[in-house]
Amino acid sequence: MLSVKPFHLPIVVEDIRGVVKNKTVLSVVAGVKTELLEKMLPGARVVGAMSNINAVVKSAITALTADRSADNEDRAVAEEVFRMLGDVVWIPEEYMDAFTALIGIGPAFVAELIDALVLGAVATGMPRELAYKAMLRLLEGTVRALEETRWHPAILRDLVVTPAGTTIRGIYTMELRAVKAALMETVQQATKRSIELGLEISNWLNKNMKNK
Repeated sequence: MLSVKPFHLPIVVEDIRGVVKNKTVLSVVAGVKTELLEKMLPGARVVGAMSNINAVVKSAITALTADRSADNEDRAVAEEVFRMLGDVVWIPEEYMDAFTALIGIGPAFVAELIDALVLGAVATGMPRELAYKAMLRLLEGTVRALEETRWHPAILRDLVVTPAGTTIRGIYTMELRAVKAALMETVQQATKRSIELGLEISNWLNKNMKNK
């Protein structure tokens, strides 16, 4: 299992290269493609994965990808391992950077939004503990409503909005501050950084091979 920061990968690879031949390697290193890992670890059978911090309560969703060296047995092993942490989906590797940005680090973004909304309630005079507990239940209920009704989020929003009411005032403020555009850009920039990390490791590999 490779679970290190991308900039630590070259050092780790040097240490394990001699012992992973003919072994299954599960990698959750952000931005690093399975093809590159196969070059760095000759003879290893590589499955790429991206999970998230919600694994601490077995509620993660993990994306798995394996296009070249891994066989069906390797895929089965990877799925068995990550199902212990929550749900598992198989995706084409081309989506892995976006999955990393949206899901792998998504809990951090959601936590920021929760904190901001709670602080807004505190600013109106509501006790933080009450606001925080209520917000967590709100998130839980909203997710359940979306899952069970299969509504598009815009449908749920429109069901809450009333003319000249409190909801439209809040949504107008979000639009005025470009909150939705900022969130879209957040995912795009995080995806871009994931791609950059992979390129940085690839450049290291090319340079290292030339020196040898």
